[in-house]
Amino acid sequence: MIKFFRTIRYSLMEQNKTGKYIKYAIGEIVLVVIGILIALQINNWNQEQKENKQERFILQKLQNDIRSDVDQINNQLIVNGDNLSDFKTAVNILLNNETGDFNTFKAKFSNILNISGFNQNETTFNNLISTGKIELIKNQVLLDSILSYYNKNYESWDTAMKDYTRNIIAPQLLNYDHLPQTDYKRDERFSNEDFSNFDKSKSDVAFKSLDDYRKNVFVINILLQKIWILEGQINHFSELRNTMDSLLLQIKKELDD
Repeated sequence: MIKFFRTIRYSLMEQNKTGKYIKYAIGEIVLVVIGILIALQINNWNQEQKENKQERFILQKLQNDIRSDVDQINNQLIVNGDNLSDFKTAVNILLNNETGDFNTFKAKFSNILNISGFNQNETTFNNLISTGKIELIKNQVLLDSILSYYNKNYESWDTAMKDYTRNIIAPQLLNYDHLPQTDYKRDERFSNEDFSNFDKSKSDVAFKSLDDYRKNVFVINILLQKIWILEGQINHFSELRNTMDSLLLQIKKELDD
């Protein structure tokens, strides 16, 4: 009988030990799980911080690119505005709506072969698309605005300007009279350059007179068409600058938050 009770007592002791072992093991497992969860949380936090830093860098790069686009547009608006004013004066002289001598007409007419246009800075955006990092921009509204800005077709008026000047004006005008002298000094891009000027006064090919230009409907029409394209470009560039300004405000707000 004593042996029986000893056996029961031993069995209970073993069960208690097993229970303790199980509790210990469960505790160890819980600690390991908590450790893994904490490690994952820290890793996720570090990854989020890394992505936030990358997003901020991306937005700053886009901000700089768009600011350079704004500078370019502002310069184009100045150049186009000056040319538009000159061409209006030139055509009004030809139509006898404004008084002006031949020298005044030639000065106003001199930039007729100039071609203006907007070349969007797409370096950062194209890199973001090719690498897939565009997805780092978390603000969906801002992302949509960026995608809209870089995917919009800005070339319609610029293409009209290039095609009309190169394919219509230049071939005809170069066979009509001596090439008009461009006023490089007025253009900031060439203000410090030294361009060659040639004395054409002794040429066997006589210069056209102001009256010749007045009687040439082609010259009048190219001025009118150029004016129309310039007005379209100026309106388009103004709208584009508004889009840039709005996008820059969105990016600034995201960077400031």
